[in-house]
Amino acid sequence: MSDLTVTDLRELVDSWAVRLRALGRSRETIRVYLRNVEQYLTFCESADRLPMKRASMDAFIASLLDAGRQGATARGRLTACKQLSRWLLEVGEIDADPFAAVPPPAVDVKVIHPLTDEQIRAILATCKTPKGATPERQFLDVRDEAIIRLLVETGIRAGELLALTVDDVHWQDDPPYLTVERSKSRRGRNVPFSNVAAESLSQYVRARRKLKLASSPAFWLGARQNVLAYAGLYDALERRGREAGIDEVHPHLFRHTAAHRWLQKGGSEGGLMAVAGWSRGDMLTRYTRARAEQRAAEEAQRLNLGEL
Repeated sequence: MSDLTVTDLRELVDSWAVRLRALGRSRETIRVYLRNVEQYLTFCESADRLPMKRASMDAFIASLLDAGRQGATARGRLTACKQLSRWLLEVGEIDADPFAAVPPPAVDVKVIHPLTDEQIRAILATCKTPKGATPERQFLDVRDEAIIRLLVETGIRAGELLALTVDDVHWQDDPPYLTVERSKSRRGRNVPFSNVAAESLSQYVRARRKLKLASSPAFWLGARQNVLAYAGLYDALERRGREAGIDEVHPHLFRHTAAHRWLQKGGSEGGLMAVAGWSRGDMLTRYTRARAEQRAAEEAQRLNLGEL
């Protein structure tokens, strides 16, 4: 039954989404899967192709690459469609999986350079509230400084940060720490942070108490009586970067930055993996590749191997 049309698949996608929720997939993962599948269906519709055909998928991937899209983007689209086709086979809507043998596109390794300490200080400086600022500006400055300090110290994922509840943030403890319940790896963990960050968090908590949503279990709130979502976090960090004169500041950049700073200051790889929530060593290499040579040079100076 590989003759399913685009219309047929759009009718089945809602049932697939229910299945994904039943499997415990995160809301963000489901949203990305649905968006990627819809882009494939739109391509098939415009090209007058049946979607459950290997040739249609090959043409779709080729069109993405020809348009200059990154291999990682094409791989993400394929992954979502493979998840859908696997489910279609499981529930008997198709007799064979046409995408099972489609190879993932090659992905160029993109080196992301972490923020320097000077850049971090510049970003934090944008959170200093000027005299006469509105209450909204005062709140955002306090909140954003607390967020930035947590991100550069812990490397916590954006989704994990936004999922924190009031009970997850132990800023009053000695030492202070976060309890990350909702992680990408599905393994909860405790994440330590400094007393400097704890002080910023205490200032945020005091500012948070003045909001109408103060009773909300969600820890991070917006100034306009809303719970902070990914779009708001992204916009806030991008704006802070722009004000500091730094291009392309985004939530994920802070994860790379935290990993580099941990190793640069002598932290162990095992400790970093535990704090960041990684179970595979290749993830550590991926996030710390950009400054590996710099750290090696600094280590060589400390070792002083020329002294015999």
